[in-house]
Amino acid sequence: MVKIHPFAKRRGASCLCCPSADLSMRIRVKTVGTLKTLEEGTRIETLEVPQESSVAQVIELLKIQDWEVGLVLINGTHGTKESLLKDQDQLTLIAPLVGG
Repeated sequence: MVKIHPFAKRRGASCLCCPSADLSMRIRVKTVGTLKTLEEGTRIETLEVPQESSVAQVIELLKIQDWEVGLVLINGTHGTKESLLKDQDQLTLIAPLVGG
């Protein structure tokens, strides 16, 4: 599991490894396609993020450029980068389709 310290501090929460742990949530993130900042293919990981984190904030935490994400799914349903996530959500980030 990945623990996100910088974001948690910025949002006023702490991750579970810190003694003063604040409320956080766990989400599963699946990246599909060739995202420029990740390896090719599909990657799934569990993240611990502050409650009410948006998709855009998670994209930033993963160090993915905004333009690298073509489609957002939350629990298999279309979402937006402004969508707020809930505990145990599965976020799927799909690279834009390119080619001819």
